[in-house]
Amino acid sequence: MTAVVLEEESQEIVQRTPKQIAWGRFKRNKVGVYAGFATIFFLSVSVLAPIITRLVGVDNRTIYDGVLNEFAMPIGPWGGISLAHPLGVEPGVGRDVFALLLYGSQLSFLVAIISTVAAISIGMLVGIATGYFKGRIDSTVGRFADFLLSFPGTFMIIALSLPLVQRVEATGIAHENAARILVLVTFLVFFGWTGFYRLIRSQAMSLRERDFVMAAQAMGASSWRIIVKELLPNLWPTAIVFTSLSLPGYIAAEATFSFLGVGVQPPASTFGLVLSDAIGYWREDPAYLLIPCVILIAIVLSLNLLGDAVRDALDPKAGR
Repeated sequence: MTAVVLEEESQEIVQRTPKQIAWGRFKRNKVGVYAGFATIFFLSVSVLAPIITRLVGVDNRTIYDGVLNEFAMPIGPWGGISLAHPLGVEPGVGRDVFALLLYGSQLSFLVAIISTVAAISIGMLVGIATGYFKGRIDSTVGRFADFLLSFPGTFMIIALSLPLVQRVEATGIAHENAARILVLVTFLVFFGWTGFYRLIRSQAMSLRERDFVMAAQAMGASSWRIIVKELLPNLWPTAIVFTSLSLPGYIAAEATFSFLGVGVQPPASTFGLVLSDAIGYWREDPAYLLIPCVILIAIVLSLNLLGDAVRDALDPKAGR
């Protein structure tokens, strides 16, 4: 008889870190990957705006001759779109819309990134401190956060922006649009950190009762070491998700306040300023309104889809 020996193939178990698991989940989300590429594209174009406009041969402050008719409207279909002006020209003035939107995206991303980083940093620090130490500081900060959440932030920004901009200019800290950006970012951060603070506070209070934190306390670890080594690594995923979801909100907020005349003002340009100016020409030149709307929607949608994908990738229950 012939003996048949069955050999089992050994399967090597590959251990993966949480980062590798999250990255694998993210790569399987095709919508998230495409949204990530779109976000990188928009950010890159914004950063490289001076180089791109120089290559195309346009400028955001130059008033071009021969591009408007006797009624101050763009010559040619779709707002004067041509090889020289890829997205047409501005009615009534004659500036290049492509250059306006490129430089406008710079300001929009600048305000959104600074506001997001500042609001999340404050919310993270205050949330960990109040959630871990509890006591009187938690009660005091909690009541102050509730007070801010009950405030009509939008109306306060509209009402107080102009006086504060004048005060900033009088002190010499910043002037014109720089002062407006400083005041707008300050307001957005002042009213925006509370939501993230409450989320981090609740998670810090939950982590404080976990076994690994209590073990560190029993071994004599200092509060600073526990916060840095035990709490922060478990809170970073929440901060990353909140960042990806906050950026589109702040971009839309900047456009809204600029549209209302509170944010950046001419001769600078943002999406809000272009849309505000385009309202008066939507019948004669609908492309001047549609093009900025489509681009702004694409940016906000890409960031939102990327935020959803990051949230799903970092969710430990996503694969169950």
